[in-house]
Amino acid sequence: MSSSVPPNPILSTTPSSPLCPPAAPFLISEVPPSHLISSASTSSKPSTHVVSKSKPSSTDEEEIIKVEKTRVELETFTQCSSSLLWKLMMSFYDRKGVSSWSQGIVPHFITCNAFIGRAYAKVLAGFIEDLYDAKLTNERLTNSMKLNPEQPLYIIELGTGAGKFSFFMLKALNEMRETVRFPVEKIVYVMTDFTESNFNFWMTHPMLAPYVESGQLDFAIFDAVNDTKIDLHFAKKSISRENPTGNPICVVANYLFDTLCHDIFQVKEGDLKEGLISVGSSRKEEPDPLDPEIIKNFNNLYKYENIETNYYSDGEDADDGIHLERILAWYKDYFGNNDPSEIGASVLFPIGALRALKHLSAMSTGRAFVISGDKGNNNVDQFRGLMDPHIAVHGSFSLMVNYHAIGAYFTSRGGFALHNPQEEASLKVSCFVLPGVNNVGDEEGVAPFMGEGMERLDTERSRKFPRLRQAFNDYAESFGPNDFFIMQKSVKEDAPNPTLKSVVALLKLGDWDPDVFYKFRDTILNQVGTASSKLRNDLCRGIPRIWENYYQLDKEKDVAFEIGRFFYGIRDFAKALRYYTISSETIGEHHVTFHNMGLCFYSLHMPQDAAEHFQKSINLNANYAKAQSWLQKVQKELGTEKPKETDAEKVKGEKSDAGGETNSANNNNPDKELKVEEITEQVGEATVTSEDNTQAS
Repeated sequence: MSSSVPPNPILSTTPSSPLCPPAAPFLISEVPPSHLISSASTSSKPSTHVVSKSKPSSTDEEEIIKVEKTRVELETFTQCSSSLLWKLMMSFYDRKGVSSWSQGIVPHFITCNAFIGRAYAKVLAGFIEDLYDAKLTNERLTNSMKLNPEQPLYIIELGTGAGKFSFFMLKALNEMRETVRFPVEKIVYVMTDFTESNFNFWMTHPMLAPYVESGQLDFAIFDAVNDTKIDLHFAKKSISRENPTGNPICVVANYLFDTLCHDIFQVKEGDLKEGLISVGSSRKEEPDPLDPEIIKNFNNLYKYENIETNYYSDGEDADDGIHLERILAWYKDYFGNNDPSEIGASVLFPIGALRALKHLSAMSTGRAFVISGDKGNNNVDQFRGLMDPHIAVHGSFSLMVNYHAIGAYFTSRGGFALHNPQEEASLKVSCFVLPGVNNVGDEEGVAPFMGEGMERLDTERSRKFPRLRQAFNDYAESFGPNDFFIMQKSVKEDAPNPTLKSVVALLKLGDWDPDVFYKFRDTILNQVGTASSKLRNDLCRGIPRIWENYYQLDKEKDVAFEIGRFFYGIRDFAKALRYYTISSETIGEHHVTFHNMGLCFYSLHMPQDAAEHFQKSINLNANYAKAQSWLQKVQKELGTEKPKETDAEKVKGEKSDAGGETNSANNNNPDKELKVEEITEQVGEATVTSEDNTQAS
């Protein structure tokens, strides 16, 4: 594999099928509890096109909402999961390409950090330990879920994107190899997406290469909603219903389900209704019906028609018909018989996610472990009220995930769900298990699941997995990924001048995550000079871990340069040089980096090398006055107009490139500097350009 890193990838794009793109953008702002209250236009501003339908109509027919004359109808009323919405989603990612990530259109910190990678690994380890436990007293369950250490245990990540989460989870699993009974070397992590651009990015990323070489990592082009087999690129084999895995399949899906296709239902006065959507735009005309700009100008209409609970009894979902009927029947019963105020309910139905999970579980004879984080709900009382669906627009768009329905699907198939009940959360994490056996047959219909039956079955089955339940409680519920996200955000925004002690504690909690370090880099540099030796030692022990955890994605975040600044700030000039050299090699040569290297050499009493690097700085930016001043100073001390032969090898340990091409994008940063007289001088705006566009903000 090449060690060079290509331009930023598309973290999530769209499938060849127009229906259900497995991409997962995240709306950074918190969605209110009344998340289903929505205009038919975008969520970024109040609608002037929609009349609220929060009260039941006095007539049996639903009123079609009046709209302004400028509305362009792009599609007549149709089933939501088959509508133009999902083609527009595909078009957005196809046309925006890498800019959807490099420009911060699709934030990702909350699901791509060291904390969440470790948390998911711990939950999976709990599941694995339970499968070794003889307390799984049900013989059929024990046999169906028994692990075979001679066979791979596949972890399939859906909608992988750039692979940053994959890196963190793989790293965490490898660091647990002495405490997990299943041989970690037999765990095969499979990064999947349906776009070749993402696939090609993985192939060239240096942080993934060691796992590929060890056989622990494989890649696949895979559309989760429509494909029924996974072709492993390196193993040269396929996983499918016809060629199932020897062990239960493990699935990871973060910020994926909110952009897979959904259907819309309402329960009104005891009747179950399907929501049909007519996609439209508020612009005067739309010559290109797949123009992603339409998303910003959505002017959608909805109408609702009575249906039966066996809505999915035919077509592509027929083989899951009884399970989907049980879920719809439960909603009809719950909101029909427990609605004293007669306000009804509006239910988003994640049919795309359910289709994906059906395909994946079929690849392991019905045995599956799934962990997923997304914006959504598992409390059904959040669905009360008759409202059109909330379509959150953030470059692309997304819907709230109904994790209750996904859990009910697993329960109907013989499994169970674990939900984090926290309601004030940008990221809801849920876990699902399918054991491959079902003690409630299809012939028993919907009756066993009505009322509290579904919850009772969930509780009984989950008790057989005590270690999984404990790990989920510890790493997803008591203090989980959303809590870590909120904490680091609050320390930055709510404390104008956080103490260095608090920042070090946060770094330790987050396993020395590079994005957290980058976010608090100025706090660290401003205070480390006056910190106690003990606190400085704590930082010095952790800083190498930051670099171990660094997965290069955004070239605007020069983490190596900032680590170099840290070591310069504590006067460890040799280590500062090491990281400045890495910065030049990975991000690109920059006049300020060479200037700072010159300062390091000067402080190490190596004036010839100092002069050489000040000259390199001037070569990249002839107007850089500070390098010019320092070069004159050093040359005067040397008594020569030209620097002598370098002795940089003594410090850097390897020869740096004295010539070569410059990185023009980085050469335009005039403020990326560090004064020798003022050790902790701030970097300036240019190295912070992407901070506010990530969810680390």
